[in-house]
Amino acid sequence: MLASIRKFSKSFLAKIFIAIIALPFIMWGMGDVFRSGKQNVLVEINSEKINAQEFVNYIQKINLKKNEIESIGKSRIFDQILTNYISEKIIDLETKKKGIKLTDRSLKDILVNDKEFEKDGKFSRTKYEKFLLKNNFAAPSFERRIENMELKGQLLTYYSGGIKLPNFIINNLYKKEKQIKELEYINLNDIYDKKIISKDEIKDYYEKSKDLFKEKFFKFNYVKLTPKILTEKNDFDEDFFKRLDSIENEILDGKTFEVITKDFKKNVVNTNFINSRNKNLDGKLEENIDKKLINKIFLIKNQNIPELLNFDDNYYIVEVLEEKTNFISLNDSDLLKTIKKQIAITFAIKENKKILDLINDNKFNKNKMAEFSNKNKAKISLITINGLRDEKKFNSILRKEIYNYRKGQIFLLSDNSFQKNYLIRVADEKNIKINTNDKEYDEYIKKASSEYIARVYKSYDKYINNKYKIEINDKVVERLKNSFQ
Repeated sequence: MLASIRKFSKSFLAKIFIAIIALPFIMWGMGDVFRSGKQNVLVEINSEKINAQEFVNYIQKINLKKNEIESIGKSRIFDQILTNYISEKIIDLETKKKGIKLTDRSLKDILVNDKEFEKDGKFSRTKYEKFLLKNNFAAPSFERRIENMELKGQLLTYYSGGIKLPNFIINNLYKKEKQIKELEYINLNDIYDKKIISKDEIKDYYEKSKDLFKEKFFKFNYVKLTPKILTEKNDFDEDFFKRLDSIENEILDGKTFEVITKDFKKNVVNTNFINSRNKNLDGKLEENIDKKLINKIFLIKNQNIPELLNFDDNYYIVEVLEEKTNFISLNDSDLLKTIKKQIAITFAIKENKKILDLINDNKFNKNKMAEFSNKNKAKISLITINGLRDEKKFNSILRKEIYNYRKGQIFLLSDNSFQKNYLIRVADEKNIKINTNDKEYDEYIKKASSEYIARVYKSYDKYINNKYKIEINDKVVERLKNSFQ
């Protein structure tokens, strides 16, 4: 799209309409769906009535292919376009009230300065016309669209432009991200990992959660088709592939696995029930069966019908004989690992809660942290974090959480999966003041402005919601939806 569209698409209101306005759409089978009077009013925005014909005209300018409509769903895409349409109407009303306009000269400047339409550094009318043809645009409608997008961008600039933030706001952001924190911490996993998970715990967890440990098993026959089997040669020559074609034709003719493989019956492998992880009902790995073959077999939908499979220049005839769902055995090493991991996570959550309760009750101070360390033989480590971007110890999510706490505070820090658990005390912190001559100063001006503008836009959303009363005529909406064939 044009640079002006790309620029605007970064703003918060772009989410409302960019995604839908760019969709191609075909309207068909509308028939005589319009009626006179109130029955033809699709939506009212305050006192302004918008009829169904206007909305249909709007839809017909978008070109969504029929298969795309079917993949998204007619009703859903209709609702999305209607939401987009109403949003555009509101912004049009706002731009008119604020007196925001785009002159013909400004529109021309947008077009001739877009790099997509340049050739040898100059605007190319030919490239522009090719773009219109390729995207099924007429020049007037495309230019109106650009004008609308630019007006919307100017509206947002109207509310956020001209902002000059005081230095203390920029400095506060800089301090927030660059503050040096000296931490004392205990890696709680050094304690939790000492827990020995007993067989009784594993068995108890398995029995309580047994319904979760079901898996599909296939019993099948197969034979790998090699040149030696089919042609008594060692090479994949023309005779081999002729024989392969013959087998494929036999399958298409409905011949059974036994009939097709009668000449090389001794090479057929008969399996017991196996799951998609190459393991049998006892949880033992069937190492002799190619894992890729298993993956292919578990895509087969029909039983007792031979299929020809090939991958990596290997060829197989396969027949699925039976399928059943069975409980995974505790002898299965993968299941055992999963259960132990879940028990360990549950244990960590319980132990974390005990610590959190003490912290929340103000019963966990620096001395208690030292006692906890001695009791559990877990050392208190020291680390200095030089700002939010310091990656030497904690990931970005954990670092952001750390920076919510101040000097002297003790807190517990865990990741989402409770694989990492820390008890942390902020021992000290040092603030750094930004130098206005520093190269980073401009970066933080932009960052602070961006955060401030985001708050302005959030307030603008509330203002719009309070200012405009929107009433949708559900009967007209349903009538329009039903007109899609």
